Amino acid sequence: MFNKITTLVIFLFLSPFIWAQNTQTIDRSLELRIGQAIPAIPKLSVLNSVKNQVLLGQLSNKIIILDFFDTYCTNCIAAMPKLQKLQKKYADKIQVIMVTWQDKATIEKFYKTNAFIKDNKINLVTVYADTLLRKYFPHKGVPHTAWIYKNKVQAITFSDFVKAENIEYLYANGSIQLPVKSDFNDGLKNDAVNEKKKQLGSVSLSGYKDAVDPNGIIMKYDSISGMQKSSFYNIDILGAYTGALSKIKKPEFLLKDERIVWKVRDSSFFKYPNGDVVFNEWLLRNGICYERYDHVVRPDSVQAQFILNDLNGFLGLHVYWSKKEMPCLVLEKTNLKSSEVKTSDGELAGTSVLAFMIDYQNKYPPVVDEVNSKQKIRLTDYSNLEQINLQLLGYGLQLKEKYRLIDVLVFDQLN
Repeated sequence: MFNKITTLVIFLFLSPFIWAQNTQTIDRSLELRIGQAIPAIPKLSVLNSVKNQVLLGQLSNKIIILDFFDTYCTNCIAAMPKLQKLQKKYADKIQVIMVTWQDKATIEKFYKTNAFIKDNKINLVTVYADTLLRKYFPHKGVPHTAWIYKNKVQAITFSDFVKAENIEYLYANGSIQLPVKSDFNDGLKNDAVNEKKKQLGSVSLSGYKDAVDPNGIIMKYDSISGMQKSSFYNIDILGAYTGALSKIKKPEFLLKDERIVWKVRDSSFFKYPNGDVVFNEWLLRNGICYERYDHVVRPDSVQAQFILNDLNGFLGLHVYWSKKEMPCLVLEKTNLKSSEVKTSDGELAGTSVLAFMIDYQNKYPPVVDEVNSKQKIRLTDYSNLEQINLQLLGYGLQLKEKYRLIDVLVFDQLN
């Protein structure tokens, strides 16, 4: 028994890190890699800060050091005085943020009662009860350190590399190359190869390719590489996102222009502007191609999330669903039913299809179906709202102009 305990103690002090005590399943679907843009992250609850909150997006002018730790990690604790000194010395250049999965009460007690922490006057900003940052920077062992600068991941290292010369170099040059810490033995380079030069996996995003027909997202087994291949060729950026999103959840409405919120410098790079420019000429300049090879075969819905993460990272975007109130045509029931139409004689299989067809005319506000009926409907005239409502009376339905809070797709371009 004595030998086992002695061995454990020696391991804790000699090992560069220990396996994290949090036993939750490691989710890598949102993993950020070096060079990728940081998505919009909400305010995080913290200790040792006047506001008790921190918003990473407001620190883009500083180097952000996310140092993942827990109170069981002796090396994490031993590194804190160094981090405290660097924070004080480079207060105008860096923000060190400790990150732990442990709850607020545990971390408050740690800072108040740990003699080493009190002696060294450690009061580093600390994110507690973290579940989000760990998803962006998954790891098995701590310490685990992510470097963020100018809204991009600059490095992922052991905490040993957090030192003055590296901080000064990154701040002066805007980027830095440091040894990568990865706990999954799969590397982080797109063209990673093993000792036999066999490709382990890759991701590539490129512009328009000659002699390749445009197509949607295809996921299939590639017999040449022996890997799962996900790809699309020569489509617009909006089409790439909507294609991936449709693999995750089947669309319930037509994504009209009103349902897209552009927070970008120029949306004409992402969607055909419907102007005087010929579509194929526009696509030649703005179409994109994508290929991803994986040894792991995943369900389409899961793989689609990886595609979205790759697109966000390469393109510097954060694309997400939100809600927005706007004028709509609300489909509802009415008591003014006409007997002139035979309700059994229909071609549209329900009100959801009706809403889609009206949206497809691209001349009306978005339609919100508040009936959700499977009733078959036949419309022959979509020329104006009055004509549509005259036909709908035979089915006890009507479209009314109202305001509604509806789903919108937001394209947020990161600086």
